[in-house]
Amino acid sequence: MPAHMLEQSLMVSLLGGDQLHIRRLAENPDGPPVLLLHGLLEDGTLFYPAEGQGLAHYLAQHGYDVYVPDFRGKGRSWPPVGRITSYRVNEAVTQDLPTILEAIQGLRGRLPVYWFAHAWGGVLASSFLARYPGYRASINGLIYFGTHRVASSHIFSRSVWRDGLQGWLAGLWARLVGYIPGRWRRRRSNEYRGIQLDSFNWLQGQPWIDPSDHFDYGHALSLGLDYPPALYFASRSDLGYCNPKAVRAFMNEVGSHNGRLVILGRQEGNLHNYTHITMLTHPDAARDHFPFMLNWTLEISRLRYEAETGDDPQASDSNRSAARGN
Repeated sequence: MPAHMLEQSLMVSLLGGDQLHIRRLAENPDGPPVLLLHGLLEDGTLFYPAEGQGLAHYLAQHGYDVYVPDFRGKGRSWPPVGRITSYRVNEAVTQDLPTILEAIQGLRGRLPVYWFAHAWGGVLASSFLARYPGYRASINGLIYFGTHRVASSHIFSRSVWRDGLQGWLAGLWARLVGYIPGRWRRRRSNEYRGIQLDSFNWLQGQPWIDPSDHFDYGHALSLGLDYPPALYFASRSDLGYCNPKAVRAFMNEVGSHNGRLVILGRQEGNLHNYTHITMLTHPDAARDHFPFMLNWTLEISRLRYEAETGDDPQASDSNRSAARGN
């Protein structure tokens, strides 16, 4: 890892006393800020699994100021997932994400210009943008890895068959103590029963409506108010978690926007048949599909800069659009 990499751990407080951990990585602390959101049964280390590796380090090495929060109870956030706390989609969308964004804006004086998310983190991000459309203008683009809200019947039946006994035992444990043990699913973190139940119901095809206050996320997005451009990654081989059919369905469910689906796999010319986890954590990702992702962000930044100024940033400096984050 380069000696000049800035690494910080920030703690921000929620109402009620809980604290969220945000990891910051930057070679250029003045570079455009970006946000990385993990999914269920995970924490932020998904994006920096080893020293100098992972998506967070890759983005930092290419000039971005990277912020990786741990959602409530995850990673180094406090307190850890426990048996008493009730934590659902509503709290993640209306409390955690606004607090995270406020902390980044307070530190940098601006909001993240790109949001990266894995799996359920993308569902939470899009739910947030449905409920708070005023944030959309600050975002150049969204990059989602394996994000889907509703499972296809094939995926769902496969998941039930595969997880069978483990899923039944985890559910029983959750009813007893209030959380899902991550180690039973070979994942990084325990999970609150409430948000896991919300996700399970949505995966079964229930409408995109908040179970707590009945806000209709799907309807809000159907209004089509300047939803950011988005890049969606799916795995050809990981049918259980990020099947291209389910990822494409989510891209369509979001509504009219500039969306692009990229399917990863050896059949498509990639180095490996990635899973929904290894598409982020495999050491070869940095020379396989991450460069395509980075070029996409530069192109989106260039197009936005041209739209706002009428100038071509490449005319005098091909890297100027990335440096601005516009």
